[in-house]
Amino acid sequence: MAIFGVYKNPENIHVPDALLIALIAILIVFFALGVVIFITYLAQKGTDTIERKMNILPRKENAILANDEDAVVAALTAVIDFHKETKKDARIVSITRIEE
Repeated sequence: MAIFGVYKNPENIHVPDALLIALIAILIVFFALGVVIFITYLAQKGTDTIERKMNILPRKENAILANDEDAVVAALTAVIDFHKETKKDARIVSITRIEE
């Protein structure tokens, strides 16, 4: 008996042989699905970990960051310029908009 119907005389395939071939094919498909599900689970777990580390909610005093993209750009630009000039790390403590 050969697997997947590779017979010298395919007209002589019996029902038990056909069921065995079908069962093996179904098992291969479910194994492949299991591998895909496992890889997807690992990718999602890694994505959740990255999002948890990257999702930094602004504090109450920095609520302007949640609504104003220009404020975020200005804050990041200021920190980058400070770091380039002084070679020191910086942390934004608070952001306030100065009206003209």
